[in-house]
Amino acid sequence: MNSSFAQSRLQALQPGDADYAILLDLATPHARKATGLALNLKIDELDRQGDWAFMRSQMRGADGRRPDWSASAYAEQAAAGGMSDTYAALFKRNGDQWSLVVEAVAPGDVVWESWPQQFGAPASLFGY
Repeated sequence: MNSSFAQSRLQALQPGDADYAILLDLATPHARKATGLALNLKIDELDRQGDWAFMRSQMRGADGRRPDWSASAYAEQAAAGGMSDTYAALFKRNGDQWSLVVEAVAPGDVVWESWPQQFGAPASLFGY
């Protein structure tokens, strides 16, 4: 198989995959910093294509429940019902190093829809 073809194929990462743990460990502190809460990420999907990866996850408190937004910078927004528990992130690999390109914390819409155009990530990574 041609190695460039293998690299460009979409791959759904699983918990046993090395990049799965690396990307989760990279995203979690960013989510915690953005919310000011000690939360965890429950991954709904984590896909990699070439040097790009996209994560869509749910933010959860240490007890596994929805975060208590009243103790966060999002308290007003949550009280108004304008919050989701979603955390999404786009990553890019340069050599052996992954970096966070952009994140969406508790979006009320599918904000990552524009990320392929904005950042040059493959649209197929997002299911388009």
